[in-house]
Amino acid sequence: MRLPPAVQAAALAAVGGSRLQKEFAWMSWAGTVWRLEGQSGAVYVKRAGDLKDERDRTVWLAGRLPVPEVLGLFGGFGDDWLLTRAARGVPLSDPSLGWEPSRVARRLGEILRDIHALDAAGCPFGERKLGHVLIHGDYCLPNVLVVDGRLSALIDLGLAGLGDPQDDLAAGVWTLQYNFGPGHAREFLDAYGWPPMSDKAIERLRRRYSR
Repeated sequence: MRLPPAVQAAALAAVGGSRLQKEFAWMSWAGTVWRLEGQSGAVYVKRAGDLKDERDRTVWLAGRLPVPEVLGLFGGFGDDWLLTRAARGVPLSDPSLGWEPSRVARRLGEILRDIHALDAAGCPFGERKLGHVLIHGDYCLPNVLVVDGRLSALIDLGLAGLGDPQDDLAAGVWTLQYNFGPGHAREFLDAYGWPPMSDKAIERLRRRYSR
């Protein structure tokens, strides 16, 4: 994987040394991500067509929620390249946690409840409407990092801002079924504090997520 010169230089400045160890991390609709490791640490770089929204939202959320430190947004090879410092923790989907799916579902709901309870006054992203809260925008297990069960970072924040809480709830139901199969949505919704729903209503909610 070839990096634009400005990205290479910024990454080396952040992690030290004269060479970077490059490792493919993941690919999704939001872009392709690599982990770059140097002498004194690691950074991540995401490549996609337009990452200005993710850069701006991540910067705004800093100090309000645990998010990666943004080191820079660069252009190169026809795309944007967003460089962030590696955040602590492992995704809630990581088998290394050793958690049963029920525990993962409950923790996912508890964390989302706390996110939606934050004061979003002055948020410049999304639409300010009755019932809207600060949402993640793609609230799936790989985007929620924890250390000892506590939220350590939220990543992939290009859709964060004011929005309908059901958008995050739909993603949560979808990601639990994708990772663990059906049967854990109620634990997630109960931990969040959402009113009881029928099986059909839960399925409609899951289908609302369309990534």
